[in-house]
Amino acid sequence: MKNRGILYWLVLAIALATLISGIVQLLNPGFVLRIVSAEETPATRHFFGIVGMFMALFGGMLAHALLRAERQTIILIWTGLQKIGASAAVGLGVNHQIFSSRALLISAFDLLSGILIFVYLGVLIAAGNTSWKPSSDR
Repeated sequence: MKNRGILYWLVLAIALATLISGIVQLLNPGFVLRIVSAEETPATRHFFGIVGMFMALFGGMLAHALLRAERQTIILIWTGLQKIGASAAVGLGVNHQIFSSRALLISAFDLLSGILIFVYLGVLIAAGNTSWKPSSDR
C-alpha cells in the first residue's frame, strides 16, 4: 500500500475514534448526553443511541476502506461529508442551547476530521492511488 504517511495514520485514527466513540454512544447514550449537558430523557437516549450506531458504522466503514489494498474513494467522500454534517449539527445544537459549549470541541473535531479526510482523498487522487475514475460517458 502506498501513501501511508502521517495523513493516512491520522485518518485511520479518526476512523477508529469514530468507531469506538460510536459504540460507546450506542451502548451508553446517557454518558454522552451528560458530557454535552443535554437533557436526558428516554427519547434523547434512544435517538443518541441511534446516532451512535451510525457513527460506529461510518467509522468502521472508513477504517475498512483504509485497510484495503484498493482505495474505495466513494467511502472517503461520504465519510468526509458525514463528519462535516455532524460538525454543523452539533454546532447548531450548541447555538440552539441544546448542548453546552463543551460540545463545540466535538464539533471542531468533526470539522477537522472531515477536512483531513478530504485532504487525504485529494492526495490519493493526485498520486493516482485510488479507484477514482471520472466518468467519460458524459
